[in-house]
Amino acid sequence: MLMSQSAFAAHIGVNRSHVTQLKNADRLVMEDGKVDVEASIKRIEDTKDPAKEGVAKRHQQERSQKGQGQTDKAQPVSGTGSRFQSAKARREEANAELTEIELQTRRGQLLVADEVRLAVADGDTIIRNRLESLPDILAPQLAAETDEQRIRSMLMDHIESLLGDLSRSFYDLGKEKEQL
Repeated sequence: MLMSQSAFAAHIGVNRSHVTQLKNADRLVMEDGKVDVEASIKRIEDTKDPAKEGVAKRHQQERSQKGQGQTDKAQPVSGTGSRFQSAKARREEANAELTEIELQTRRGQLLVADEVRLAVADGDTIIRNRLESLPDILAPQLAAETDEQRIRSMLMDHIESLLGDLSRSFYDLGKEKEQL
């Protein structure tokens, strides 16, 4: 059934201005400039804010007190607004998660993925450069050495130095984030 906005306002027991607000909030289903009554009532119900239910009940009581002696044209739309409530709960949960992520990031407990990728790439560069330079650095020293234990020790010293540099670069990244 289609009605004018004024007739729809009277049908659900609200002011014409309230129907205009509903239309502006896209809570009415309009067809050729008329209100589709059943579809609009369902949309109003589905998008109702349950937090405002007390206000709606108070207004309904005021209208019924004013209108005693008059016949009721229609009952105001009522219900739980479960879809609205569920969407609102999901939004609140997402906001809480984002706030938690921001807090953990500021505390240095989380790092931005792009920054971690960059740090790993830097670490990879350190390892690659140092490993590629080992033959040039160690070859002359190892060629002159005949003691196997001494050769092993020289190799381990260079490997430990490389790993220490890598560890420091990752540690420094973490410290930079803690200071922000």
